Amino acid sequence: MEVRCRAPVAVMMLRATLAVLLCAVCARSQRQYLNEWAVEVPGGLQAARTIAEELGYELVRQIGALENHYLFKHHYHPSRTKRSADHITKRLSEDDRVSWAEQQYEMKRSKRAPLGGECKDCSVDKLFDDPMWNQQWYLQDTRTSPSLPKLDLHVIPVWKKGITGKGVVITVLDDGLEWNHTDIYPNYDPDASYDFNDNDPDPFPRYDSTNENKHGTRCAGEIAMQADNKKCGVGVAYNSKVGGIRMLDGIVTDAIEASSIGFNPDHVDIYSASWGPNDDGKTVEGPGRLAQKAFEYGIQKGRGGKGSIFVWASGNGGRQGDNCDCDGYTDSIFTISISSASQQGLSPWYAEKCSSTLATAYSSGDYTDQRITSADLHNECTETHTGTSASAPLAAGIFALALEQNPDLTWRDLQHLVVWTSEFDPLANNPGWKRNGAGLMVNSRFGFGLLNAKALVDLADPKVWKHVPEKKQCIVRDDTFQPRPLKAAGEISIEIPTKACTGQTNAIVSLEHVQVEASIEYTRRGDLHITLTSPSGTTTVLLAERERDTSSNGFRNWAFMSVHTWGENPTGTWTLKITDTSGRMENEGQILSWKLILHGTSEKSEHMKKPRVYTSYNAVQNDRRGVEHMEDMLEEAAISPNKPEKPQTPAKLTSSTPDSASGPEEKPALSQASSSPNLALLHLLQSAFNRQTPALYPHSMASLSRAETRERIPKQKLFEAMDWLKQDTVPESNLYNDYSDNFYRAQAYRHRDDRLMQALFDILEGEQQ
Repeated sequence: MEVRCRAPVAVMMLRATLAVLLCAVCARSQRQYLNEWAVEVPGGLQAARTIAEELGYELVRQIGALENHYLFKHHYHPSRTKRSADHITKRLSEDDRVSWAEQQYEMKRSKRAPLGGECKDCSVDKLFDDPMWNQQWYLQDTRTSPSLPKLDLHVIPVWKKGITGKGVVITVLDDGLEWNHTDIYPNYDPDASYDFNDNDPDPFPRYDSTNENKHGTRCAGEIAMQADNKKCGVGVAYNSKVGGIRMLDGIVTDAIEASSIGFNPDHVDIYSASWGPNDDGKTVEGPGRLAQKAFEYGIQKGRGGKGSIFVWASGNGGRQGDNCDCDGYTDSIFTISISSASQQGLSPWYAEKCSSTLATAYSSGDYTDQRITSADLHNECTETHTGTSASAPLAAGIFALALEQNPDLTWRDLQHLVVWTSEFDPLANNPGWKRNGAGLMVNSRFGFGLLNAKALVDLADPKVWKHVPEKKQCIVRDDTFQPRPLKAAGEISIEIPTKACTGQTNAIVSLEHVQVEASIEYTRRGDLHITLTSPSGTTTVLLAERERDTSSNGFRNWAFMSVHTWGENPTGTWTLKITDTSGRMENEGQILSWKLILHGTSEKSEHMKKPRVYTSYNAVQNDRRGVEHMEDMLEEAAISPNKPEKPQTPAKLTSSTPDSASGPEEKPALSQASSSPNLALLHLLQSAFNRQTPALYPHSMASLSRAETRERIPKQKLFEAMDWLKQDTVPESNLYNDYSDNFYRAQAYRHRDDRLMQALFDILEGEQQ
């Protein structure tokens, strides 16, 4: 009995052993062996060369940083086989000069995609579990139809490459940072933080009953809110590190600004600032002496000499008629000035125009537009962050993605990348676009256009990007210039011929920034209008009229800066014009001095040797959500049209021709008239969502042609009318803002109303014709 019991056990053990051996053999048989051997040779490189020559191998290279480890390739062995060459490996291993050898085989590795790796066709709303992700319209392509305008910054494809801001440090210069917020704390960096208002290392904001100091926390959240933590939303660079500088909650001095701008420049990569002088339409102010030195130090020494990145909001003084050319922070060559576009792709009512704006990111628009989602004070979330304050952090987050892709980018590299990849197409319906002498589209409202994260990061790839040439500066002045008077209805025109320092070490053939440093006396500063025309014919408004600026202080050595001639050759004659068309005949003054400062390079940057090619931004698509089922309704209407009873014909029309009522040519018209309510509704929906289903409409081709050729009411006029109505009727009170926020939250899709209104106008026009 004892033997019987042991026999089955022995058989089972034997079977198990055979199974293991078979599995090992099976696994080995599935491998693809390569003509590569990893060999450890203690004697070093020369000994490895000798072994390779004697035994018929090629010494390929050392294996990484592993000392005495080399890769061999046999002269007469196939590149791939299903069986290992054990005899060759044995011969290597038995050589006294070799301590170890192994034939290499292919290892199957799958990419651990950070997003949507197993569901490339999934809709974007399934990418994250953060509750407000679906409200972040500016980070995802939420179009219900590919014919609708693309409304995002094209970030998702960058994330899918695994680029999420890792290793990049951003600090927000503002009123503090609620660093223990659930959606911020995992990415908080105390080494990028300080409180210059209270002189301590903790930037935590001061709480009050009005939540006045929420600004910095909201801006930081846009950049670095953690992803997939079921809290608030997702930051643009959600794996970057973020800090806060508390410097606005108290008396701001030149020393405080300089301390903030220059804080820990070897650790901080990007400084994001959504503040500046008063946006009241009458202030002219820039950095003080210390702050200017801090900018210069950051550019020269920051990031190990590559230059700190300063991102600045262009300003919210649009309603006050302000002009950001009078803001010396956005007007600096050292900052990347960011403006805003609304969800409608329009310039918002608060945005300022100026020639120093480099690019644009999305933000709030009219009260029917969606706003920006972020973290908020008291560990809360918000969906109502607004203004250019919300645009600059989005840009800072995108720049963090670029720096992860290529940490060696200089401050000028990044500005070139922004210029070369920003998109004008999504904002093309706005006035003011022009093509400069280098073929670049530019606008005083938007700079070079909407930031395109994917295009910027792709071009920043170290395998693609070539650093821009050394920066040169050429100063053009006329030492014989005498002050020239200016009066109302008058004009000063100054022609400035230049060879752009040709023949000197600072010669410039390709422009970056252009500055006109001028001193002007005038009785009413806000009535001045200044333009600069380049030799290539590009005219730039350096200063627009500001109705609220009644100051008689004029400008004293003020540097008006423009990026509009980027890439042009500056050689030739420039024209500076100063005018006053206000009609205030008592105005008078004079221009005392001027100089033209050209910034650029002595040769074209590599990426600019071929012209910029613009394509339709709508052709760029991320993962889209499913199209709404409007097509089904439209198809049903087309297949099963209404067949109403034939209406009675008035007697006075039938008496002359008795059979005319039954004529076939009248049937379509009667059918159309009888079903017009349903068709009008379908027409409205179709036009509003840009669907094209000609079978729905029983119009003749002539009618259709007439409808196509009639003049269409521009959407811009409707939006402008809405903005004016809002500006004239909206009280500036917190109570109104509370009601507005509540209304906005309840009407998540009210931004479609404008398309519906346009469609209604189309129908009314059609009825009139």
